[in-house]
Amino acid sequence: MKRILSLAVACLTFLCCLAAVDPHYGVGSVPVVNGRVLFEKTVVVKDASSEQIFNKAMRWAESRFAKPNVIASKYAEIDSVNHHFVVNAEEYIVFKNTFLELDRTRINYWYEITCNDGSFTVRMTRITYWYEENRDGGERFTAEEWITDEQCFNKKKTRLLRRTGKFRIKTIDLFDSLVRQLQDKF
Repeated sequence: MKRILSLAVACLTFLCCLAAVDPHYGVGSVPVVNGRVLFEKTVVVKDASSEQIFNKAMRWAESRFAKPNVIASKYAEIDSVNHHFVVNAEEYIVFKNTFLELDRTRINYWYEITCNDGSFTVRMTRITYWYEENRDGGERFTAEEWITDEQCFNKKKTRLLRRTGKFRIKTIDLFDSLVRQLQDKF
């Protein structure tokens, strides 16, 4: 009896460890500034002027935000004097792609790059989703309604909810991927 009880406790402990939230996606990983979700990161680039960084970032953006990488994109703002630009992009985030099922959403966001001497700052904001677009028009919602700490976790903030959690994870991964791709150009 003691063996069975200790085995059950060990299994429950193991399962609880599996359900723990990765700290990268945990509480506080989706910053909300003035009521809006705003991802932001500053990257240091040694020995580069703001103009050099701006030119490389523009070349990267022209290729990254072109079809087939995105559904649609346009420059919302280009300021070559202050070395700053904003791209409005729409693309798919794929949650699951199997022979029988394709679970994906359209994500629309503003990607802003500000270049300074020796660094650049990237921001992603104005994030909206269009989920299950082919099913009766689908559902549309904003990041503020869907991926914040209040929306994605259980009451104790120990576990991501399945439906909203997948949006949170993929959105954070998209931002990290965009920053990493641009950083690799330097």
